[in-house]
Amino acid sequence: MEQSQDLAQQNNAVMNGVIHRQAFEDLATCVKTFFNVDGTQLEPGEFRGQIDFIAGKDILLYRENYSHRTHLECELLGKRFGFSIPLLTAEGKFLGEPVDDSKTPSSVSGETFDHVMERGFEQLILLLDHERLLKKAEQAGLADSALEAISPGRQWKALQTRPSDIHSIRQNCTMMLDAVIRGEMNLSVDDFEKEIFDSVLPVIDSGEYRMDRHSSAILVRRAIDICEAVSGPVGISELSTTLNASPRTLQLAFQKVMGTTPLNFFHKRRMTKARMALLTADSRESRVTDIANHHGFSELGRFAIQYRELFGESPKVTLRRNLTSTVAIPFP
Repeated sequence: MEQSQDLAQQNNAVMNGVIHRQAFEDLATCVKTFFNVDGTQLEPGEFRGQIDFIAGKDILLYRENYSHRTHLECELLGKRFGFSIPLLTAEGKFLGEPVDDSKTPSSVSGETFDHVMERGFEQLILLLDHERLLKKAEQAGLADSALEAISPGRQWKALQTRPSDIHSIRQNCTMMLDAVIRGEMNLSVDDFEKEIFDSVLPVIDSGEYRMDRHSSAILVRRAIDICEAVSGPVGISELSTTLNASPRTLQLAFQKVMGTTPLNFFHKRRMTKARMALLTADSRESRVTDIANHHGFSELGRFAIQYRELFGESPKVTLRRNLTSTVAIPFP
C-alpha cells in the first residue's frame, strides 16, 4: 500500500480503493492511523461494512456505513481537521444531539467527541491538513467567527451550516466515491484537493455558531467517565448519587442520547471491552475466565451466552484468533 501511494504521488494521481470490514473490531483497526477509537456495539449480530476512500497528499475522503447500532468515542490524531457529513440514511447523534444539514460534526486533532449511529447509518468523513485549511480560509477572507470555529481551542464542535452547502459537498463527494466503486476514478491529486477545498470553505463560512452539548449529553458523558475509572459494573443508584442526579433523570438522559438504558449501555460497553481484550490476549497464557472476571462478569456461563448473542461467536473462539487490521491507509 505504501509503495502504491508513493507511485500515485509520483504520477500526481490520487490513491483510492475499497476496504471491507468483516467484524466490529475493524472499526478501530481500519482507521487507527487517524483516530483513537473506543467503540461499543449496542445490538447483537455480525458487523459488516465497507469503506470507500480517496487519498491525496493533504486530504483523505472516505465513506463508511454501520450495519448495527454503535457508540463511538474518538480522538482525531495528527495535525488535521475533520468533517463528518451524514448521508441521512439513518439517524445519528453527535455529542448527544441529532445531526442534520444545519449542524455538521467536526473535529480538530486532540479533541475528543462521541457519535451514536443507528443501524444503516452512513457518513462521509473528510480529513484535511489543518495548517493548510487555516491558511486557505484566511486567504479566502472568511469571517473571524468562521476562523475561530476551525482553530485550536475553539468552543464549538458542531459547525452551523447551510443545508445547500452540505447538499453540494455531499453530492460532489458521493459522485467521486461512486467512481471509485466502479473503478473509474481518474483524478490528479491537485484537482482532487482543489475541488475539496472549494467545497469546504463555504461550509465553514456560515458565520453563526453556538455552544454544543445539551445537558443530557453532559450527564451521559460524566457517567461514562465515572464508569471508565472502574473495571466492574457500577450500580445505577451509586452512579446517580455520584452525579447528583435522580435515577429517572439518568435514565431519561441515556434514552435521549444513547437510545437505551444506562444499565444496558454499560453492560454492552463492558462486553465490547472484554471482546477487545480477548482479541489481543495470547491464548497460550490467558483464560476466558480471567478476562471475563476482569471486566466484571463473574458468572462465566451467563457471560458466554450473552457474548455469543451479541457477537455471534463464543469467547473461546475469539480468544483463539488474533486481532488483525484489514487495511492501514498511509497518510503523511
